[in-house]
Amino acid sequence: MKRTAAPALALLGACALALAPAAFAADYSLADGAVKFSASDAWPMLMEKLDGPRQFVALQVKTPGDANALARITVTAEQVDGVAGFQKFLNGGTERARKLPGYVSTNSLGDSSSLRYTATENHEKNAYTESYAFRSNLAIQVRCIRPAEASPDWRATFDAGCQSIVSAAEKAP
Repeated sequence: MKRTAAPALALLGACALALAPAAFAADYSLADGAVKFSASDAWPMLMEKLDGPRQFVALQVKTPGDANALARITVTAEQVDGVAGFQKFLNGGTERARKLPGYVSTNSLGDSSSLRYTATENHEKNAYTESYAFRSNLAIQVRCIRPAEASPDWRATFDAGCQSIVSAAEKAP
């Protein structure tokens, strides 16, 4: 009896493992599910606000070798009043960016829905990418901040993760 039960139990265990969800990413949702994205479990949440007309999730991204650097990605969703409200949201983000110490625009793509620049924070030069989207009276901003002088491999991984979050956040559910 043990001989016939063992293969059946092994098969049942293998099926259970195959059906179990992979734990490689954390899923996030803002604005009653209107904005959804996933991020690596290695990027822990720093802060979140999930109620009211302005909601956000901020994630920390570990920076190898630099204890002073704080790489992070913030996704913000705000209910706005039409295109004029979105323009106000966009202008507010741009004004805040320009007020940062050492602000230098690095936009080269000519894309009006994203802003790329460097600025200084905690005596560190950081590279910023802010992407904006408007959908159904919802203004969306994804802001990615990383050390400007990080290693090329780490930058590539961070930038790919940032772009993945931008793409997901901009998609309609």
